[in-house]
Amino acid sequence: MNHYYSEKPTSKSDIKEIEFLFLNKSFKFLTDSGVFSKNKIDFGSELMLKTFLKHSSLKEGKFLDIGCGYGPVGIIAKSFVPGLDISLSDVNERALELAEKNIKLNNITEYNIIKSYIFDNIHENFDCILSNPPIRAGKDVIFKIYEESWKHLNTNGVFYCVLQTKHGAKSTFKKLEEIFGNCKTLDIDAGYRILFSQKNT
Repeated sequence: MNHYYSEKPTSKSDIKEIEFLFLNKSFKFLTDSGVFSKNKIDFGSELMLKTFLKHSSLKEGKFLDIGCGYGPVGIIAKSFVPGLDISLSDVNERALELAEKNIKLNNITEYNIIKSYIFDNIHENFDCILSNPPIRAGKDVIFKIYEESWKHLNTNGVFYCVLQTKHGAKSTFKKLEEIFGNCKTLDIDAGYRILFSQKNT
């Protein structure tokens, strides 16, 4: 079955361009069938970005958008915090092709694109990781993303993720507490929760 977390989507390509106004800044993104939230930037990613920009004091450092899709989270974060060294990772080859085009479309020149299933091909550490996890992939996959994120954070590195309450935000909160030793709910809106943990060791 074809999912947005498939390595090679088999659905017929249907590329379109969407516009997105975020905090009075305009962005354009190419999207396609077989990628997550192809018709518009999803509310969860938008809320996670707003929360990150509100709460983060990070002005530079290594930033990973894990499961980047066509790239809006990493692209918008870099646009507002130019000092970030951004990496965008996904297993979906169609999504990664779009992400690279969208990076250029939005005039970003320094970036890393990594094809990886979770962290299988990621061999460096980061100061910040953001995740809108693939709910349909199941809890085992999602929890592995959390566990591997902890391993790939530098000391004092931070992790943000977004989930709907009905899709397991509370179990994620408990899992992040177990992995990181801490977790905070930074925002709740329209049934979505933004969770935050920091690696203290």
